[in-house]
Amino acid sequence: MKGRNGMETMDEKLRGIIIPAVTPFEEDGSISYEKLGRNIEKWNKTGISGVMALGTNGEFKALDDDESFSVLRFVSERLSPEKCIIAGVGRESLRQTVSFIGRLYAKGVDVDYVSILTPNYFGKLMTDDALVRFYEKAADESPYPVLLYCAPSYANGVCISVEAAQRLSHHPNIRGMKDTSSNMMEAYMQAFAGRKDFHVLAGSLSNIMTCLKMGGRGGVVSAANYFPEACARLLQIFREEGYEAAKAYHEKLQALSKQTGAQGGVAGVKAAMNAVGYAGGFPRLPVLPLSPEREEEIRKAAEASPLL
Repeated sequence: MKGRNGMETMDEKLRGIIIPAVTPFEEDGSISYEKLGRNIEKWNKTGISGVMALGTNGEFKALDDDESFSVLRFVSERLSPEKCIIAGVGRESLRQTVSFIGRLYAKGVDVDYVSILTPNYFGKLMTDDALVRFYEKAADESPYPVLLYCAPSYANGVCISVEAAQRLSHHPNIRGMKDTSSNMMEAYMQAFAGRKDFHVLAGSLSNIMTCLKMGGRGGVVSAANYFPEACARLLQIFREEGYEAAKAYHEKLQALSKQTGAQGGVAGVKAAMNAVGYAGGFPRLPVLPLSPEREEEIRKAAEASPLL
């Protein structure tokens, strides 16, 4: 495949630490492109490998299609071309999903991959056959390479089974998956061991070490919104010093994340960004922001950490 820089990449950009970028809102709920632009400008200067726009932290469920399109175009025009862009495009129906992907392509929005969350409103009906047909049809129609997105805690408990993932992995336009489940990473990694044409990315700090230990390339990590260099260093240590050194560093990084942005979901991520010099802004209602007192606690914890 060709990346955004026009070079053959063979999925080489799908590695390292990728930021599941927040969508900053003003207090009135409007999107702050100024804040988003400031974040991208700073992220471009860090060691992160890319950005996933409009995932869970991007609050994509709270945006309409016009807003989603505008955010993705904005990110694609500003992120450095050597960094990967994953666009969250999942909708509840195949028709909606394909239509939105087609709109991006028709308007020349340049992204490396589209990530499609499992449809989940009719959770009990999302059998292996239903999910396989949905993803195969979407991948048939998509001009961009497709990544599966498994996040059961945000998707009514719907999870892509290993068997379904294996069936889907043979589609030439399905290149990998992001796993944000609490217990599936090891099974996925075992299922795709040795594959060069399908890549599993961790979806959180909690499962990234399992991914790396079993041959994975990296992950999409919430903490990278506010600690991008510290998160990127985890991969550097793993490559240069090995698993045990990375594991020791990871324990410290995860503890710091729990003290700062990991508590409170997307509101916690945004509060941590605000506290350390990034522009998280506000979440969009009905999600409430953290209190100023909690944001100050986060700032002090970050200032006291030797990792930063």
